[in-house]
Amino acid sequence: MELDEFKNIWAQYDQKLTDNLKFNENILRNMNLDKSKREMNTPLNYEIITVIMNFIALSYIVYTTTKFVGEFNYLVLGVLTSIIILAFLIFSIIKTSLLINIDYFNTPIINLQRAILKVKQKYLLFKKIEFYIYPFFAITLAPILAKVLRGIDLFSRPYLYILVIFIALLFGYFVAIWVYKNWYSKIIKNVSGFLEELNKFEKET
Repeated sequence: MELDEFKNIWAQYDQKLTDNLKFNENILRNMNLDKSKREMNTPLNYEIITVIMNFIALSYIVYTTTKFVGEFNYLVLGVLTSIIILAFLIFSIIKTSLLINIDYFNTPIINLQRAILKVKQKYLLFKKIEFYIYPFFAITLAPILAKVLRGIDLFSRPYLYILVIFIALLFGYFVAIWVYKNWYSKIIKNVSGFLEELNKFEKET
């Protein structure tokens, strides 16, 4: 076997190994990115549902408020409740937009990690604001629902008013904390792990 022929065979073999390595790299990359996208679909679906629910709630409260034109206390509560729900709606729309705009397959890993981190930071910021708003939301919403759904005037029954607010806050904070710990925190941690694993692999290769 001549030297040139041996070199050609070796070059072809080396090229085949390189092509196989690139092929395996692409498979690993796509698998990790696909897992990341599937994980993030859970908070995305949650935020989409939240947007829809907030929109329905806002429409209902605005409609209900128009019936309280002659009752100043309830009119003010209706306006305040509408403003709070509008804030919740805007927060959910922003979070949904951030999640939808993540391009998993055409973005460098480092930029993808930054996008995931941005989602986490925005979520924590909005959730912190919502935690401060929740007490006011319970205070303004409870009398309206009691009046419309049960015909009860909570202003004339202060002890019941306080009890309703306490239950609402307890339930609201419990749900918010559970969602963050079991969904957002866990999912973002998993996704960050997938991306970090992929980032290390790309650096090594």
